[in-house]
Amino acid sequence: MGFSRTQTIYLALSTDMVWDLLASPSAWLQFDDQLQKFTPVKMVGNRLQVGDTVKVVPKALVRGFVHAITAPAATIVTARENQEIAWRQNQPGGHTQQRWIIHSADDGGTNLTRHTEVVGPLAAPLGVALADPLAGDLGAVGARMFKMAGKPDLSQPLNIIAGGSGYLGSRLATRMLAAGKRVMVLSRNPKSGAPFPQTRWGHDDLVALHEQLMDDAGFNIINLVGRRIGAKFTAQEVDALAASRIPPTETLSRAVRTAEHQGGKLHRWIQGSAVPMWDPKSTAEFTEETSPTAAQDGPDGMGQLVDDWEAAAPKGAIIVRSGVVLGPQTEIIMGLAAMAMSKTRPNIDGFLPWIHEDDWVGIIEHLLTMPRPPKVIVAVAPQQTRLSEVITALAPGLGTRSVPVPATVLSIGMNIIRMEPGMLMGSTRARSEVLEDSGYHFKYPTIAEAADAVTL
Repeated sequence: MGFSRTQTIYLALSTDMVWDLLASPSAWLQFDDQLQKFTPVKMVGNRLQVGDTVKVVPKALVRGFVHAITAPAATIVTARENQEIAWRQNQPGGHTQQRWIIHSADDGGTNLTRHTEVVGPLAAPLGVALADPLAGDLGAVGARMFKMAGKPDLSQPLNIIAGGSGYLGSRLATRMLAAGKRVMVLSRNPKSGAPFPQTRWGHDDLVALHEQLMDDAGFNIINLVGRRIGAKFTAQEVDALAASRIPPTETLSRAVRTAEHQGGKLHRWIQGSAVPMWDPKSTAEFTEETSPTAAQDGPDGMGQLVDDWEAAAPKGAIIVRSGVVLGPQTEIIMGLAAMAMSKTRPNIDGFLPWIHEDDWVGIIEHLLTMPRPPKVIVAVAPQQTRLSEVITALAPGLGTRSVPVPATVLSIGMNIIRMEPGMLMGSTRARSEVLEDSGYHFKYPTIAEAADAVTL
């Protein structure tokens, strides 16, 4: 079994600017923080050419150290100016290869695709140990590339992302930066080496935030604060989820009102929310017109939590109720993929509202630019999909799942790994009634397309 991962991002840089970065070996460690080494061994000129060799070592701790000692140098096998560059590192019976493909976008920017693959008998262990770090988030690479070669338009609003250091927030921040947008991530604990600028904030620590809110070009708020939803929904967990969302949202809202009284200009407030998981037997549709508590509350308190979370946002906020987000590094995909490989099927087969992470980012960016955005968006893919269909799509080659897993067994298993069983055993047949008419076009409208993009 081989390893293969392909990602594409948009960069607000011309193709020749992107090529200059890729053809310069000294730039690689600056734009890709998952590399420990990218050192020329033999080069003919000052730009990478076919036949040049480089020492490529990923940041993989002990495995990276062993790899650095034992692995041969990689060879540049393709170098077409402003089009493509690729390196290949041979290993017994196979190789590791990474291709970077440059396509000019209609607006003069660049669509950059990176394809990483490992083939041969060592593909499985090398893919996990070494290629996986090399195939990390391309958005972070794009953000660093733009910082190295581009300049943001200071006349455009500053996009302030609260909760931007989490999985979705960081995906949004890096892709917006790569696209030339101005971004500031609010964090209680800023991370060293992050690919995005950060401002510390808290209930009693608002001075730095106020400075950002007084930006000359105004600002957008994308509010994603809150601990990850997925742990077992005990009363204590629901309280913790609420405490991580509602008070910070209220604090942020007060800070924005203060800034507006002093001349600050709020353009858009995007409020993160969620599609609640309802009773496993539910087949009722959930749309923009549906209340989160319209049906049985699913995991105890989730519908009410969503209701209270949305109510904490200021009047005029755009509510984005997101389904389960699928991405190559999301925890839900790891769990679903494991179930897919087991050839089992759940005894309870409810509707799983899902969306690919690239479409989630695309919808947020779309809402920030629409002349008349809707008040509520249900951010789910257009294909309504049952859990069994998701599992089959993640491992289509294994055929029909013939071994049913009783709900009690699945529940016990999820409790053991401290995940809320209702996340997979609930059912919400979610659908957006406004996205299609808004002009947004899904990159991954079907589960087959999304599964192909998130699995190896």
